[in-house]
Amino acid sequence: METFIVIPCLNEEDCIAATCASLGFGDGLEPFGRLVLVDNGSSDGTLGALSAIQRTSPPGRVLITQEHRRGYVPARRAGMATVLAVAQREQLHEDLVLILQADADTIYLPGYVQTMGNAHRGGRGQLLEASAVTSRDFNLEFPAFARLCREVDSEMEHWFAPEANQVVVDDKVCAFLLADYLAWGEHQDEIDDCGNPVLAETTRLFLRAKSGSTVWRDRVDSAEALPSRRRLRTQAPGHFACSGFPRQRQWIEAWGAPGEAQPFLRSPKSWSALSRLVHSRQRHQVALFALLPAVYEKHPKIHQGLATLADTVRTSYAATSPGFLLGLMLRLADDEQGPLAALLRNGRRQSSG
Repeated sequence: METFIVIPCLNEEDCIAATCASLGFGDGLEPFGRLVLVDNGSSDGTLGALSAIQRTSPPGRVLITQEHRRGYVPARRAGMATVLAVAQREQLHEDLVLILQADADTIYLPGYVQTMGNAHRGGRGQLLEASAVTSRDFNLEFPAFARLCREVDSEMEHWFAPEANQVVVDDKVCAFLLADYLAWGEHQDEIDDCGNPVLAETTRLFLRAKSGSTVWRDRVDSAEALPSRRRLRTQAPGHFACSGFPRQRQWIEAWGAPGEAQPFLRSPKSWSALSRLVHSRQRHQVALFALLPAVYEKHPKIHQGLATLADTVRTSYAATSPGFLLGLMLRLADDEQGPLAALLRNGRRQSSG
């Protein structure tokens, strides 16, 4: 199996070297696999940093390409096109090429690439997802925020679909065969019914795959990564409100200005709008980790109200695109008086009763 790691880079001069070193590239390291770095129209010294990583890695192990149309979908597609070109030139069978997606500001723990490679069974249809964990230092710096997240999330777990049914994919810690990527329709730009771009490109790729073939998602808990918390440090209320799921910048900023992030992280329970933030986080989690999986596959543990709503969504939107369906989930999560809010209110009343 040939392994390629694809990383989009937009103004990542300060962090890309550390990320690549954590994956085994640069500084004279002997890497496992090959690295594809995509400069996405950076305006800082990113391209020079990429060239330095290439120079300090063994010949042919780091490939650099450029994609000037900004966005994760164009950048990831450009990286995949580079992998495909290499596979065709070297006559590598697409069933024997494993692609690991990575992010430029994430640190991957030792053995990550090899562990992900070993976890793939070699057949078609398998999507791997590693474990993205919050660093201990961040939790020690903001213990009240970490405690709040644990409290809210633990209360929500009984709503969730079983792990085997989950369909939301973390873009920066996943892997799949090149053959599957091509068969699943590649990463696509999509808009919701309001004309807004929908993010979470790999979740949408996986949803498209589930609609057309037999696919499954396997967790690889022994492969771990430490995502950057720089967005959380500057837009903490918004990122908390959507439970970290990718939302448009204007949505995130509507929950709080950058200067409010640090006070929220340090003392979230003193936040005047905390109740709204918590309820938003809960609706997002129900929409994405309970309702959305049930639309694709029923399971016996589901709440009856959610099962009914999933049936309605399945019947009404069966022929829609993954982007439209994901947009619908987010609209339900945003509706403070909608069906998900009502289900949660009823659940809280039953718990207190």
